[in-house]
Amino acid sequence: MYKEQPSPAVLMVESPASASHTSIWNSESPAQPASTLPVLSAAITGLDPVSSSTLRHMLLQTGLVKDVQEWASDKMAQLRHAQDVPDLIFLDLNGKAELDFTFAQQLTRLRPSVHIVACSAKREPNPDFLLQAMRSGVREFLQKPFDRVELSSLISRVSNEYSQVAPSRTATGKLFVVLGTKGGVGTSTVAVNLAVQLAQIPGKSAILLDFSRPMGDVAALLDLKPSFQLRDAMENFNRLDSTLLGGLLTAHKSGLKVLAGATHLEDWQHASFPAIERLVEIAQQGFDFVVMDFGSFYSAEWQNVLRAAEVLLVSEADLPGLAKLHRHLGALANLQLSSAQLRLIINRWHRHDEQALKKVENDMKMPVFARLPNNFKQVSEATVRGDSLKKDGDALSGEFHKMATRIAGLKLSTQTKKSGLAHFFSF
Repeated sequence: MYKEQPSPAVLMVESPASASHTSIWNSESPAQPASTLPVLSAAITGLDPVSSSTLRHMLLQTGLVKDVQEWASDKMAQLRHAQDVPDLIFLDLNGKAELDFTFAQQLTRLRPSVHIVACSAKREPNPDFLLQAMRSGVREFLQKPFDRVELSSLISRVSNEYSQVAPSRTATGKLFVVLGTKGGVGTSTVAVNLAVQLAQIPGKSAILLDFSRPMGDVAALLDLKPSFQLRDAMENFNRLDSTLLGGLLTAHKSGLKVLAGATHLEDWQHASFPAIERLVEIAQQGFDFVVMDFGSFYSAEWQNVLRAAEVLLVSEADLPGLAKLHRHLGALANLQLSSAQLRLIINRWHRHDEQALKKVENDMKMPVFARLPNNFKQVSEATVRGDSLKKDGDALSGEFHKMATRIAGLKLSTQTKKSGLAHFFSF
């Protein structure tokens, strides 16, 4: 389980060679001999021709930089993939900080591990400026004119950081994407109650990632007051690991850990698909079960995440819902998901829906995985309270419990039914 950590801090560290060098992130990695350090690629952008040529010459002289590109101001329009972005970027702050930081954000989205160094004639940026730089992906500041010793120290440290990157652990946690066929079918309710059930399985851990768009609902449904949310993970992605992720999570009394969703429309501007995939991978490394409240929106860019998951398609048994269900199955097939990855969940089920569902099962060659009965009275009361449903042993609780048990790969036993796991939350 992850331990709650304080907010990521902005650190200012002076270089031993010169006080003109400011590092936003404090690296404590032990130094390695230069002969064992990896050689870096670099790019310079925004500097005047003389300064750019001088910096390029200094970088090559360190022996730790093999390739130095000099970019024109319109370079961003030509970048398409992570491999287009080198290890190290020197970005000149030419008085248009907003444009420079937007460029840094775009670079970080393409390649979250990129090390961006802002170059400025000013000695020490103010705290607000540092915070803005951190959020855009800038890792440190370098004062002009450049000092050879200071630059050499910076390059050695960055190369050392790249050499210290630990090999990726195998992502072993089971990933469940809860996807609604349309808005209003109770996708967040299913995700929340499923995640709570999984978190209460003895000896297991679970995390719920709120990816609902445009804004998340999970924190409200669980009556949580998160200090951090998805945007914080995306903005700090270039140093995201299990420890940082643990500090961004909010604990629920059930044992479930939650990464709260977006709270503003612009929060999704900070997300990139490589960053999202890395976040999911880290969550899978640290938890037995990873549940994503996915809302009802996705595109081809989500293919890697979806193909790695079991997808729980949530629908109601009405004509609009079932029509959308058919379209979603076709879209997911086009993204190369197999039918074995898909689970059909019918929410707010009534007995009179069975005739329509039998036809759906026959036409789509897919059985209904779970039928979650409609219990409007209890759900409404729980919504007003912002708390769990009080009554255990009812049909809705039983179906949630059976669904969680099945997808966890466990057997539903009489002992499990009596273990007090049936605590659920509102629609």
